[in-house]
Amino acid sequence: MAEIQQSGGRYPDVGNQYPSGDRTNYPATPSARVAYPSSRYRNYSELGVLRVSVPDNWRELSEQGSVWFAPEGAYGSFNGQAVFTHGVSFGTAQTSSRNLQQGTGELVNSLQQSNGNLRPRSGYQRADIGGRNALSIAFSNINEATGRPEVIALVTTQLRSGELFFMIAVSPESDYGTYQNTFSTILRSVQLND
Repeated sequence: MAEIQQSGGRYPDVGNQYPSGDRTNYPATPSARVAYPSSRYRNYSELGVLRVSVPDNWRELSEQGSVWFAPEGAYGSFNGQAVFTHGVSFGTAQTSSRNLQQGTGELVNSLQQSNGNLRPRSGYQRADIGGRNALSIAFSNINEATGRPEVIALVTTQLRSGELFFMIAVSPESDYGTYQNTFSTILRSVQLND
């Protein structure tokens, strides 16, 4: 999956993205051994609006407009692109609508256009991000680097500026039960300061 261009903003591809820094430092592919999430969490301030807590054994990988947090072994390089098998990404994007469902629909459409294997597992559900109304939706996908089925969860809300704020969580389908609690804990820790 490659980065998605739309309406002046870039949406990260759910499983792959170019973090800042030298991609030659990434392993050739994600490893088969991925560390389980630590029960200890570390606080981060990101993107000028986000405060979040993530497992302290996950690495921060930043990109303009978004940031990934992933455990060792869960990221690498494949066909010249950074790939992720486990982790969370946060970012903001411009949409043409100030309506949360319409803006989220734009993001979902863009993700599906650039990721041919991305299929909804559910419809939109009401959610909460930092005390704000949010929408969530889950997808099935095939990770390009590993060929394994994965689950991708997307949660969105709108910032006061009208930008869409999103959290994307990804893990192999076989590991989703283990990671779902970690993703929920991370989501509950989100504080937005806009």
